[in-house]
Amino acid sequence: MKRKKGTYPFFSNLKMLLAELWTHQKRMTVFLFLRAPVLVLLSFLGVYLSKEVVRAVTEHGTPERLLLTIAGISLALILCGICDRYLFTAMYQLSMANDLHWQTVLLDKTVTMDYENQENPEGLTRLSKAMANCGSDQSTARIASDTIASFLANAGGIVSYAGVLTALSPWITLTVVAATTAGFFLLKQLGRWSYAHRSRWAVCDRKLEYLRSNSGDFRRAKDLRLYRMTDWFLDVFAQTLAERMRWHKKEQAFGLRVDAGMAALSFLREGITYGALVFLIVGQGMTADEFVLYFGLIGGFATWLLGLAHNLEALNRIHLGMSEMREYLDIPDRQNHGKGIPLPEGTFSIEFRNVSYRYAGNETDTIRNLSFRVEKGEKIAVVGRNGAGKTTLIKLLCGLYTPTGGVILIDGKPASDYNITEYYSLFSVVFQEIHVLPVSIARNVSGQTEEAADEARVVEALRLAGLWEKVSALPQGIRTRLVKSVHEDAAELSGGETQKLALARALYKGGKALILDEPTAALDPIAESRIYEEYGRMSQNHTSVFISHRLASTRFCDLIFFFDHGQIAETGTHEELMRQGGQYAEMFEMQSRYYREEETSDDREG
Repeated sequence: MKRKKGTYPFFSNLKMLLAELWTHQKRMTVFLFLRAPVLVLLSFLGVYLSKEVVRAVTEHGTPERLLLTIAGISLALILCGICDRYLFTAMYQLSMANDLHWQTVLLDKTVTMDYENQENPEGLTRLSKAMANCGSDQSTARIASDTIASFLANAGGIVSYAGVLTALSPWITLTVVAATTAGFFLLKQLGRWSYAHRSRWAVCDRKLEYLRSNSGDFRRAKDLRLYRMTDWFLDVFAQTLAERMRWHKKEQAFGLRVDAGMAALSFLREGITYGALVFLIVGQGMTADEFVLYFGLIGGFATWLLGLAHNLEALNRIHLGMSEMREYLDIPDRQNHGKGIPLPEGTFSIEFRNVSYRYAGNETDTIRNLSFRVEKGEKIAVVGRNGAGKTTLIKLLCGLYTPTGGVILIDGKPASDYNITEYYSLFSVVFQEIHVLPVSIARNVSGQTEEAADEARVVEALRLAGLWEKVSALPQGIRTRLVKSVHEDAAELSGGETQKLALARALYKGGKALILDEPTAALDPIAESRIYEEYGRMSQNHTSVFISHRLASTRFCDLIFFFDHGQIAETGTHEELMRQGGQYAEMFEMQSRYYREEETSDDREG
């Protein structure tokens, strides 16, 4: 069905919402339909009780009759009240579960969708808007069931009360309906305004969350202080918060104008309806108990109508919120998430055939018409200046990015023919950015629970990565938890140790191809060279790709690609590239001269 960009049909969203409720919470669906008649009966009994009390008094009934009337209606009120309280409490608890269900649905989409959809600004904005509909008392997922139950109750109350009031005076009914309908359209304008501008402050919310999280990040705390970035951080936070508050004030100002209009309509409605009721008493001899009944019915009818108007406004917000969640859930994936061809049984060859890649929003390609082949078991080094496209190349190879042009072949077959989840299992990768989870070292290395992890493999991976000496000295060994901001007894790893932990994680996985994307940048040149040489020995008969900005570390590789502006500028072994005297040789000589000068300076100081 063709739809307007940014929204879905109202009834399509309502159908999806009720279908999800019925599938995951049948009790909730039953309760929200049961609560409606209970609320209508509860309201009517309250009005009817007042009428019967006045009637008994004005007709000079016996005390016994008055007490019996009050007792009977009160008992019905109590029973309805107990039933309503039970349903309300049960629905509140179930609404929390419904909220968690939608958070799980969104989280599942986040962790399974194409990685590049998470990286681009549009994907991040859609995620921010979608998650805003979960996790709070006024979120779409939390209020949906209660709003539907309230809508059914208000609709039932309107029908029953309107029947009685219309018999008395159709004009009273029409006046109340007209004023309340006008109020609904005012509320709808507020909902439309908020939805139309939400993407503006969603960007601010995302920036504020980034600033809040990074201000308390241990890894950035040193830089903030030593490089006097605190003032800059606070200035950016203040500017972003001011922009967010500017939109908040605009929303509040618009809401204030809507409230003023609602108050004026309410005054008009009350003046006309109660004036007509007084006229009926004076001019047509309405009895006191009838006056009390209709007085209560008019008030109740207005309350039902106003409640329905709020329900319609809330349903519209739910509709828009569902649209935001569906816009995120419906982000299309380009990668193969369905059935794929069988994976290679052993190591494999890699071929890039005229591959190009352009980031969303960019005007030029980062990778341009790239072609090369890596044979089975070959060790390839990718070197070059910063920004040359090396990391983009690795993300393309690992399946995190989909080429915008050309094809990547694994064992002669297009990478897109493999199921993407199965495809990920081919690679053991260590990226520049390393994230440690607030769990034990064993779980960080294995990606599994302590019970499921193979402890012998964990220890061997840590030993090969050069981190076992550190871990074995900890009181709890591989059971030691990490991230002090979460666990008070956690161990804190240095930058180099964190990189070794990531190397151990890659070793434990045991992928059929090993890829290192400058994970040893925090280590000194000698330590880095040793680790790369060790990995060179460990990766025998495995296709391997190594990226390093220190050219000497990759001399053991079978072939070196010198990257420049998204293309391979030079290819060959270390010796061949040095003989060519090109960019690789120039950069190697510059680095060698730097280290020789550093050694000379250290000798003089010694």
